[in-house]
Amino acid sequence: MLKNSETSYGSVAKWLHWLTALAFLLAYILYWYAHIFFEVRSEPWRLSQTLHKAVGFSVLLFLFLRLYWRHTNPKPKLPDSMPWWQVKASKATHFLLYFFMFAMPVSGYLGNGGGVNYGIFRIDGFRRTEPGIWIMDKLNLTWEQWEAPFDFFHYHLVGPYILWVLIAVHAGAALYHHFVHKDDVLTNMLPNRRSK
Repeated sequence: MLKNSETSYGSVAKWLHWLTALAFLLAYILYWYAHIFFEVRSEPWRLSQTLHKAVGFSVLLFLFLRLYWRHTNPKPKLPDSMPWWQVKASKATHFLLYFFMFAMPVSGYLGNGGGVNYGIFRIDGFRRTEPGIWIMDKLNLTWEQWEAPFDFFHYHLVGPYILWVLIAVHAGAALYHHFVHKDDVLTNMLPNRRSK
């Protein structure tokens, strides 16, 4: 079943969920692989960073597809047995995950002078776009001053800490429901699970 039902996610929602998760994981692997195994500014390092930017920026595409699908396919109902605080926590965690799915690629782009290269086409770096030039001129900022807060947010705050805490909470809650409550919260999002 493609669409969501009242009790289960449809295959489109499931695949968008797992493709987004895979894109996030691959972006992290590409970034850290380059920094652990290659000399900075070497050709293999540059290739890995190019792929990191392309995969990471693609999360925006998955995000917009997910938001559209979420708008046109209401979420399945949570189990009636869930306490109110778990419902509130689930909604807050999902909101924050969606926020950072947007904020991470955007902050990476705004703090990236080199642009995003997809091979068959390229997206210019923000510093080379007319809006970027105009904003930095109006704020009287150098590129280094402009990129510093975005780099801090992307590479030093959210990337290594906040996002992983949220992912751990999200995954931990799913496992808790599966093994402790023994409900369908986790299995309803598995790709091979047939929608009810």
